[in-house]
Amino acid sequence: MNIREAKEEIIRTIKAYTAVDEDDQPVIPISAQRPLLLMGPPGIGKTAVMEQASKACGVGLLSYTITHHTRQSAVGLPELVHRTYGEKEYTVTQYTMSEIIGSVYEYMERTGHKKGILFIDEINCVSETLAPTILQFLQFKTFGTHKVPDGWIIAAAGNPSEYNASVRELDMAALDRVRLIHVEADFGVWETYAQKRQVHPAILSYLAMHPESFYRVELTREKRQFVTARGWEDLSRTLKEYERQELQVTDAFMEEFLRCPQIAADFSTYYRLYQATAGAWKIPEYLKGTLTAKERAALLEQWKNAGAEERCMAVRHLLAAASRWMSDLGRESRYLKREKEVLEQLVMSARTRTPAEFFADREQARRIKKEHGILEGWEEKLEIHVDRELKDCLLVRQMTGQQTSEQIRKEQAGLEAKREELVRALTRTTEDLKSVFGEDLELADWLGGIREQGDYEWCGFDASGYDPLMIEKRLEQQVKRQMAEMEEHYETDDRI
Repeated sequence: MNIREAKEEIIRTIKAYTAVDEDDQPVIPISAQRPLLLMGPPGIGKTAVMEQASKACGVGLLSYTITHHTRQSAVGLPELVHRTYGEKEYTVTQYTMSEIIGSVYEYMERTGHKKGILFIDEINCVSETLAPTILQFLQFKTFGTHKVPDGWIIAAAGNPSEYNASVRELDMAALDRVRLIHVEADFGVWETYAQKRQVHPAILSYLAMHPESFYRVELTREKRQFVTARGWEDLSRTLKEYERQELQVTDAFMEEFLRCPQIAADFSTYYRLYQATAGAWKIPEYLKGTLTAKERAALLEQWKNAGAEERCMAVRHLLAAASRWMSDLGRESRYLKREKEVLEQLVMSARTRTPAEFFADREQARRIKKEHGILEGWEEKLEIHVDRELKDCLLVRQMTGQQTSEQIRKEQAGLEAKREELVRALTRTTEDLKSVFGEDLELADWLGGIREQGDYEWCGFDASGYDPLMIEKRLEQQVKRQMAEMEEHYETDDRI
């Protein structure tokens, strides 16, 4: 299955394994809760999908890479204790609590999560001395004599032997105690994820034209060449920062992330072309509607006569500019929504606390959550911004007498004006693409990218009228991918 299907299966498993009856006992007995084992090539998002599933279900997640542990840290250290058996005292050996199990209890105390996932990565790369311990862990959910707390699900991940020379194949005894999920690389699924994460548009447009370059592992005599989903995403983050600081991007830079020289060189050439067309096409001016009628007509004519690669590039340029606009609007919308919520809390607490005490309590709550590792960066930034804005509003009220609610209404009106401007731009672009390319792949790519953008829900743009087109093109793409996979499979059989 692909990584999205794996995520859905993990979520279903969490719901089933954490369900309790009227006596607060697990519906599925702990002994029958088989651990999940995700087996697939490196860099396709096995760890990330665990994070997404745990957040979706509101449970904790504690990750360990088992290759970083010795038998002592996994099982615990031996210690001598005195025991009395049959009125005679003996010195016996017992083990301290496993570092891994102890970390689960510490995590529960720190975060308040009583249920969660204990995720063990690279489980099939354990040393020979740890192999019996892992078998015991999978069967009895214990490390040494200490068991995983109730309410915690065990999940693990590993790589097939063709991707990792240190892999130890799990025997039937181990495999008979897990739910094995084979995960495969799928560009179509990753593309949806990448659009929400705002992966660099040059990467998305390149891979849309060359999906075979999305994931590749090749063995040669000299070295192993590989390109993974993780490599593309890491390249995107660093590439964006290089552009922001106007740093030079070289072919060698691409090879640091894309460890297949042919793909790295091909993408590097494509990236330079992408950068050149960005300025020539005046994408920001087009989207904002500031081009003259003559400039706009010339640009649309150029796109109409362009080749497939340039058409794809044009759509990705438009999506990148629209995405930045949508992100700005989404951020402002979230800020304003949260301002209203906190203002209501401030008003409700006016009888018991001064505004200074109210904001001090909020700052203290943020500090505690941050210390416990349950405050994400975006959430901290949001709350700090809201406090600063509301403090400014209170200061304005003291100086001018203008009510805080009135100031927020003005912010709301300004935000609505920005939203209307964005909707006009998206509508105009959609109509232009339809007139230039017809109801074809380019229009579907544009609408799909807008819908998958993380802040789409805030912008108010309705593209439901194009649902039949989206379904048709999605099915076409699936058929094309299946045919390509079949051709590759037949070619492999012929070589064998």
